[in-house]
Amino acid sequence: MLKSVFLGVFALCAFPLLSPAAEASPGSDTATKVLFVGNSLTLRNNLPGMLKEIAAAKGIPVETSTSARGSARLAHHSGDAGLLQLMDETAWDFVVLQEHTQLPALNDTDVARDSLPFAAELATRARKVSAQTQVVFYMGMAHREGDQFHKKTIPAVGSYKGMQDRTNAAYRKMARHNNAMLAPVGEVWARMRAEHPGIELYVDERHPSVAGTYLAACVFFTTLFSQRCDAAYYPGALEGTVAATIQRVSNAALLP
Repeated sequence: MLKSVFLGVFALCAFPLLSPAAEASPGSDTATKVLFVGNSLTLRNNLPGMLKEIAAAKGIPVETSTSARGSARLAHHSGDAGLLQLMDETAWDFVVLQEHTQLPALNDTDVARDSLPFAAELATRARKVSAQTQVVFYMGMAHREGDQFHKKTIPAVGSYKGMQDRTNAAYRKMARHNNAMLAPVGEVWARMRAEHPGIELYVDERHPSVAGTYLAACVFFTTLFSQRCDAAYYPGALEGTVAATIQRVSNAALLP
């Protein structure tokens, strides 16, 4: 049942795998090269582009390429010839892997069968060209009110906190098993919700608003470069005070 649900949603939401970001990279030898592999959480509001803008404001040239489509799982990406070729063509500095939103919060047996093997497969492939490539797992955010579809069989995921806690644990396992980095967007997201509930991070029940994507971009910048994101770029759609609050929370959560 689970597989048929995921595959049905995937078929309805799929669109071309390589996003326009993949066409925009100029190919500089000095820039930090980041490949994003994911789904709508990566594509919504152009997370790779926001990371690039933040880094540029800090004097760090970054090139991004993106392989993503709505509702995609790591299992889908592992069999995509275009992505595998993209991995093989460049010595990436960072390869970011993002799983389907619901899958990491499901039963351990589901995660062990449907997620962990493909995470390992893609992590290994990411390091094929260069052993120096850093694999980074994108810990996603839980749905605003939890996973209402699976709560009958897994009661814990029926609340935001329960779904987020299980998601966090699964991503930490992925990072640990693959000697990889972790961008703990979900954990910082939970802290932001608790401390600043007036800032709307969602645009619907599961996808990030501009503020939510900016939070994710700040977490990625700090994770990849170990630098504070104070006084960095922020989108024009955000108020300066909101951007500053997001920067402050991200810094406090990730840096000493």
